[in-house]
Amino acid sequence: MGKIGAFVRYTRHNGICSALRKTVNYAKRVIHRTSAAQGITQKRRIDVMTSVTDVIHADFVGHPYQVPSKVHKRTLKIGWVLSPISIGSGGQHTIARFAKSLQERGHDVTFFIYESIAQQPADYAHELLKEHFDIDVQCRPMVEAENFDGDVMFATGWETAYPVFNMSIPAHKMYFVQDFEPLFYGTGSKSVLAENTYRFGFYGVTAGRWLTQKVAEYGMPADYFDFGADLDIYRPVSTVQKQPQVCFYARPVTERRAFEIGVLALARFHQEHPDYRIVFFGWDVSDYDIPFPYENRGIVNPNELAEIYHASQACLVLSLTNASLLPLELLAAGCVPVMNDGPNNRMVIGENPDIVYTINSPIELAKGLDSVVTDPQINERCQRISQMASSSSWDASYEKFEHIILREVTDTYDE
Repeated sequence: MGKIGAFVRYTRHNGICSALRKTVNYAKRVIHRTSAAQGITQKRRIDVMTSVTDVIHADFVGHPYQVPSKVHKRTLKIGWVLSPISIGSGGQHTIARFAKSLQERGHDVTFFIYESIAQQPADYAHELLKEHFDIDVQCRPMVEAENFDGDVMFATGWETAYPVFNMSIPAHKMYFVQDFEPLFYGTGSKSVLAENTYRFGFYGVTAGRWLTQKVAEYGMPADYFDFGADLDIYRPVSTVQKQPQVCFYARPVTERRAFEIGVLALARFHQEHPDYRIVFFGWDVSDYDIPFPYENRGIVNPNELAEIYHASQACLVLSLTNASLLPLELLAAGCVPVMNDGPNNRMVIGENPDIVYTINSPIELAKGLDSVVTDPQINERCQRISQMASSSSWDASYEKFEHIILREVTDTYDE
């Protein structure tokens, strides 16, 4: 029952495709060990997170991408290439958010599901998107992308940039960049292949200014949108009094969220404030040996997350690559973000005096939390920052996103 229960929990948090992919990989390891014990030699496949065929055909040096002429219209047909949908993917939630904004502005949007690593029928992706991502969008298998007669085709994660490069279609090829993905891996083949996608000649639209600067190092032209917060969910609730509580965005499966450093910082904080409740959210960490009492909330829906924010005085949220969406949500909900300092965070979130930045040290992060919980005016402080963040909606980001596309693709756009 142990493995079955783990499969059910993982499926609930990450979606059936991710769970099946993990199960298949596990089965392959078992088969490999069994075969080795029986003296049978198994060949390992070349694992580069994308189609090997797509990689070896993407001759971006010898046959560079040529930007097509601009189109003479204002309403566009826009395709997006996505890896199989996973309901726990924050990046895919952001893609769905922006794609839906294009639909609402009259554009025709289609998603193409790229099955290089895991299989996912397009109709199943469509149902997942409707149920979990609040978007009703056309979904097509990747094979149909070669017949796409639209105006724009977006690559999303780096692994999708290779098939987009190889497409012989008249559309403008653009790149929706949400993080600096070479840093997701150790120095090696995957990091190099991810870097190379910034040399493909696509026009980039990046999540924040830091990424625009990073991709420019590879000669990639790009513009950016600013982050926002869903103010219908993360709104101030003046009747809620702060509890002796802090929370932590805990995702051990996402290395760039620095889970271990966060745990060490909270261990130090707990020594000084043993009466404070510490709430973990973002992943089920019940199988980790956490050296202090804590509440394990796992993956929660946005409304439950807002309740955690409203009750907490501070939230420890770490990011070692591009900034998280959480800080603006926290500010809107009246919870003080405590973050690791760096241009990847400041250039995206801004020079906000209501965010506590420290160097990326467990001791200093614990001091940052301490500076919040020892503030005698903490309730008033949290109410003030919530009111100041009340203009941080996504509306301006959606407008700028459409502006960038129209500016780069059409000849009828007026500044």
